[in-house]
Amino acid sequence: MARYLVIVLSLLSLKTYASSCCGQAPTSFSVLSLNQKLSLTTSLSYTESVGRVYQDSDKFFVFDKKNRSVQSFNLNVASQLSERSQVFATISQSQGRFESNGITATASHSSDTLMGWTYEAIPVYRYSYWKPTVYLSALVNLPTGRSIYDDQSLGEAAGVTGHNQYGVGLGLTLKKVYYPISLSLQLKSIELLSSKINNVEVSNFNDSSLSFLASYSFTSLTSSLGISYNQLSERTVNNQSSEGSNNTTVLVAIQTPINESLFLGVNYSDQTLIGKSKNTILNRNFGLSLNYNYF
Repeated sequence: MARYLVIVLSLLSLKTYASSCCGQAPTSFSVLSLNQKLSLTTSLSYTESVGRVYQDSDKFFVFDKKNRSVQSFNLNVASQLSERSQVFATISQSQGRFESNGITATASHSSDTLMGWTYEAIPVYRYSYWKPTVYLSALVNLPTGRSIYDDQSLGEAAGVTGHNQYGVGLGLTLKKVYYPISLSLQLKSIELLSSKINNVEVSNFNDSSLSFLASYSFTSLTSSLGISYNQLSERTVNNQSSEGSNNTTVLVAIQTPINESLFLGVNYSDQTLIGKSKNTILNRNFGLSLNYNYF
């Protein structure tokens, strides 16, 4: 059962989407921790937008009649290159929906592609009560999504699926198991490079997140609780300053093994529960995932 716990913890994605005035991006990435040769995770998610926060959480505009939603199919592939080296790639296909004045419009587009190389910088060969396993990651964002600056007809940025800018960054992941409890802390920071999108000049800016996940293993079930703080920095758009944004996501999840290699999970995340959000759309997300591991 410890094997199941660590697999699920290493692959559970906090891929709640941090919608804002400036795009959407995954807030975390996969790190394998059981020497899997290959891992494939697919998931379906439904995101319901509650409302928009402007400059601070005291100014919250609630959407009427659940008029903004996004459905996504997510794919993540991770593979081990050597005992301490691995790679991963993740992408989504999303359909946004926006309703206004009785008229409903939809738009579908792929997300940005996030790719990475991870190295197990500090392995743990002997058990230590305090020492975690530490992973360092190099990250690349590919502009395969649709940004807020692209042509899109949906209101409240419901058709936005990414930044649509190249980006490079670093990730740090710490993992520790106190069976039946397992803990994971992950930091991600990506610098999006300046670009001209649909005749709009967008400067460099930073997409960062800090995520924590705790899991508890029962006989045939693993429950998880996570929290993620997500921030997009200020940027310059056509020589004018554009505000940054931030939000905090709370996630709960349940996973169960179907067999030795296949795992089924359900999760719920909410950006309205805690934290002081700024300049962003706050969402609730429901997800169903299936993970396959090959050893």
